[in-house]
Amino acid sequence: MRVSSRETVFVRKSFYRFFLPSLLSCLGIAAGGLADCIFVGNAIGPVGMTAISIAQPIYMLFNTISYSLSIGGSIHYANALSEGREEDGNRIFTDVLRTDLFINIALCALGLLFLPQVLTFLGAGTPGTEVWAYSEALVRAQLLLVPVMFCQGPFYYFVNCDNDPKLAAVAFVTSNALDILFNYIFVVRQGMGVAGSVYSTGVGAAVMILISLVHFFKKRGCLRFCWPKYQLASVIRAFRTGFATSVQYVYQFITILVCNHLLMSISGELGVAVFGIVCNVALVAASVYDAVSMALQPMVSTFQGEHNQANIRSTLRQAFQAAMVANLVILVLLLGFPQWVSFTFGLRTPDELAMGSTAIRIYALCVIPSGINMVLTYYYQALGREFISYFLFTLRSFVFFLLFSLMFSLGGAELFWWTYPCMELAALAVLCLYNYRKGSWTYLGEEDSRVFSAFVENRDADLGALEQQISTYLKGIEATSVQCYFAAIAVEEVCAVILSRAPLGEVGYIQFTIVPHKDGTLTLHLRDNAKAFNPFDLDTDSIDLEGGAGLDTLGIKIIKEKAKEFFYRRYAGFNTLVVRV
Repeated sequence: MRVSSRETVFVRKSFYRFFLPSLLSCLGIAAGGLADCIFVGNAIGPVGMTAISIAQPIYMLFNTISYSLSIGGSIHYANALSEGREEDGNRIFTDVLRTDLFINIALCALGLLFLPQVLTFLGAGTPGTEVWAYSEALVRAQLLLVPVMFCQGPFYYFVNCDNDPKLAAVAFVTSNALDILFNYIFVVRQGMGVAGSVYSTGVGAAVMILISLVHFFKKRGCLRFCWPKYQLASVIRAFRTGFATSVQYVYQFITILVCNHLLMSISGELGVAVFGIVCNVALVAASVYDAVSMALQPMVSTFQGEHNQANIRSTLRQAFQAAMVANLVILVLLLGFPQWVSFTFGLRTPDELAMGSTAIRIYALCVIPSGINMVLTYYYQALGREFISYFLFTLRSFVFFLLFSLMFSLGGAELFWWTYPCMELAALAVLCLYNYRKGSWTYLGEEDSRVFSAFVENRDADLGALEQQISTYLKGIEATSVQCYFAAIAVEEVCAVILSRAPLGEVGYIQFTIVPHKDGTLTLHLRDNAKAFNPFDLDTDSIDLEGGAGLDTLGIKIIKEKAKEFFYRRYAGFNTLVVRV
């Protein structure tokens, strides 16, 4: 049941509250990666770019582990908070952080112990050559700093989901600004070579973690450090969910390895260097998709807990709009200025600029279909349809990429770059066919008739009418008298106070949802745009029935004493309240 069609106001405001800071953070990450290549390319030349491409699979391996745990864990953390399970949410964070740190340290030790074998596997060539020397310095530096660089993920994603996207953005923007600054100092000014680009990333990562700690010390949200009993099952569950996104790093590990060998054989070090440039340009487009996912996933998780399909659909529309606008800007820049991009990365001779410009122009053709594929993949992941996410990632990032790269490499370096647009279009075609056969793109189906949902505004709110609608609904699902009483209190006491506290000059909104459960309990969800207000913090000890004092908090006192669960948090600029009766 819908009271107002303007309920999606929550979606618009919440989405951009998450998206804009996340976009700055993700662009900062991309800028840090670009800085590595730009400074190394200009200070050392194409051989330095070749070393970066050869070492890239190491980065992808640790990304797979860290971001699978971080993204999946943060999704389950958001779900736990949406249901009022704060303690479970903190346990998920702690288990993810412990697991990430332990695995990173173990793999780092193994990598350093078998470094020559690792370099041979990566295709660094013959020991004693210039490419081998640069690759060895780069990989050793990466392994030494792994524990710091790849513990950023848990802090960023969990702080972002804990209603502090601005601090998460500040932490990452600062981190990447320092990465760029020290990249220049270490690589260009101090002449530390390719290893300097890794040391600068380590400095930025350490600062990012320190800034994130402000969220914990100032207790800005629900996230806390704790040391609960380790639960492997929850870690596996988080990894499985996040792996639907991070599986791209596994595929990139394999495809970059294969492509480095292919390009080295057909076009030498220059082909590998240009491939590294294209990979870094792709990071800019990927940063837009990552920012979209950081806004999309916590919102879809929250709305799914409320069974609010209208808001889920609206969130998906907002995600597509944001991604397409950003992708059009990237497309215009790549098609219009490919030589400038090539020059920026240190390519100078006519042959170098010609190969770089051709590769960038062809890559640009995949930006739009890639945006469609990635937004849908993140959406399906947040919705819990992990199979479709795995399926789409596997097709575009592994099956089709390897297929087209192996096929086009037979025609030489220029034909090789068509791998990018062909893999994206082929994956999108298969997804269209798959969804056509399933009969859905959103996989939401019809609204659950057992869920009550209403949207009210303070300027025309008729709480009496709302209470009557809720009473009729509760009788229809055979709710108990106690549940009916709690629902009435929620409308009469809580909603009235919330609507009166709307920001000056703005319309006050409340999204009211009732979700029945199989065990006979009901969960009441309230979201509003009033000033930060936790009704459970009100003083309910000074109630004096005889003297008439504190009667406006009587309903809150009853909820606190009689409800099975109650939970409040400030989320995405809105208050969210969950009461289970």
